[in-house]
Amino acid sequence: MPRPAHSIRLHSRATRSLLLLATIILLSLTAAPRPAPAAVLSVVGNSDILLVQPAANVTRDRLALALATLGYTVVDGGELASVVRVAVGDGEHPLALANEIASTGLARGVESDTLVHTARIPTSKLIVKQLPYLDVIRAPEAWDHVIGDGITVIAIIDSGLDYNHPDFRSRLLMNENDHFADGIDNDRNGCIDDIAGCNFVSPQSADASCNYTRAAPNWAAWDDAGHGTVVAGIAAAAGGDGTGIAGLSWDALLLPVKVLDCTGVGRISNAAAGIRYAAANGAHIINISFGTTNASNVLHEAVLEAQARGALIVASAGNVPGIVTFPGAYPGVIAVGASGYVEPISLGTNRTRVPDYRRITTFSGSGLDLDLIAPGYQVAAPLPAALCSTPAWVCDGGPYTVSSGSSVAAAIVTGTVALIRAQHPNLSGPLLSSVLLQSLQPASNGGVAVLDVASALEYQIYGVNVPGTAVTNDAASVGPGG
Repeated sequence: MPRPAHSIRLHSRATRSLLLLATIILLSLTAAPRPAPAAVLSVVGNSDILLVQPAANVTRDRLALALATLGYTVVDGGELASVVRVAVGDGEHPLALANEIASTGLARGVESDTLVHTARIPTSKLIVKQLPYLDVIRAPEAWDHVIGDGITVIAIIDSGLDYNHPDFRSRLLMNENDHFADGIDNDRNGCIDDIAGCNFVSPQSADASCNYTRAAPNWAAWDDAGHGTVVAGIAAAAGGDGTGIAGLSWDALLLPVKVLDCTGVGRISNAAAGIRYAAANGAHIINISFGTTNASNVLHEAVLEAQARGALIVASAGNVPGIVTFPGAYPGVIAVGASGYVEPISLGTNRTRVPDYRRITTFSGSGLDLDLIAPGYQVAAPLPAALCSTPAWVCDGGPYTVSSGSSVAAAIVTGTVALIRAQHPNLSGPLLSSVLLQSLQPASNGGVAVLDVASALEYQIYGVNVPGTAVTNDAASVGPGG
C-alpha cells in the first residue's frame, strides 16, 4: 500500500530510544501508576500495516501522538476509533517493529491489519429457478407462516449495495437523524451524511484501481464489486412482486455497510469498524460473508461489542475445507458452510450433474466450528446492472446472476433468522440462534446438519408448565415444548 506523502520517518533508532524514554516519563506523570501486562502480538511476515491497541492507562489519541513522536509512521484514516494504525516501512520486519512498539508499554496488543476476502466462487452457469434449493430447505412452506415484519434490520457488512436495484425497493433502513449532503454528522454516530449506510473503505486501504477519493467513513456505501448486492438479495430481496428473485425474508430492512473495496477485499480494521457501526445503529442481524484465517483481537472485540448490543452475527465459514475462517470461528457467531455437493462424473458421460443440497460441497469451509450448512452452489441473486458487462460476472435476463460459495449460504441463513425474529420479535440473539440450530434437518451423508426454514418457524419455543401458564426456555436449553 503506498504511504501517504506526509508520512515520513524523521527519526533514527537511537533518537527514537531517547524519545521513548521522554514519552514514558511524561506518561508516568499523567497516568495512574500500574504495571502494564505484556502486549499480545499477532503479526504475519508480510504485513504492511500494524494495528496497535492502547494500553489500559493510555487513551487512543495519546497513543497516536506518542507513536508519532517516537518516529513511527501513523496512518490514520479514522475508520476505527479504538486502535492506531502504523505503517511498516521499507526494509523493516513487521514482527520486529511490533516487538519494538510493544516494548514501549503503550500497547496492550499489536497485530497485522491483514486482508479479509469474500467467500464467493464465481460461476458462469446460469439458473433462473430457485426451487431446486429452496424446496430442500423448505422455504416455500416457511413463507406460509411469515414473510417478514418490515422492522427487522439486517446489516450487510460487505462491498456495499446497489440502491437502485428493483429488488430493494423500500428495503433500505433510512437514517432520519442525519441530513444528507450538509457535510455534518448530525446524529454524531461517526459517519457523515449516512442516511442509508456507511462506507469504511478509505483511499489508503483500498486497491489503487478503485480510484477512491473520499476520506472514510463516509456515506457512499454503493456496491462496485457486486458481492454485497448478491448477499443482500439472497437474504432479503423483495418477494411476491412478480420481478427478480425472492430473498429468504421478503420484508426486512437492509443496512449496507461497505468494508470491501471494488476488488472484494478489505482490511480487518475496516471490518471491525463496520461491525461496530452496524450494531450501534440498530442492526438486529449482521451478515458477514467474508473472512480471514488470522485470529484478530481487534475483530473479535468488535464482534463481542456487537453481541453485547444484542446483534446476532451470521458468518460464512469460508471456502477452505477443513477450517472455519474468522469471524465465523468466534463463539456465538453462526458459522455457515455451503451445501450443494456434485458427484464427480467420468469424462465422456452425458449425465446431468444434480447438486445434493443436503450435503456439504467440496469447497466449503468445515471443521469443529461449523454450525450448519445451507445451499451455496449456483444460487440466484441480483447484481448491479453496471457489472453485467464485466468479465467477473455473467448476467441473464437482466441484472441477475448465480453465485456459489459459503457467502451465499450465510445470506440464506441470515434471511432465515430474520423470518424467525419476525415471528418471535422478543427473542434475544442467543435464543434466535438456539431456535435455528435446534431445528435443522440431517445431511444426506450423515455430516453437518442442514438448514430447515419451515422447522425453524414451526419450532415450539414455549413449554407447558402448569395448566393455564407457559414458560420460555432459556437460550442455552431451548427444546420442544412438553
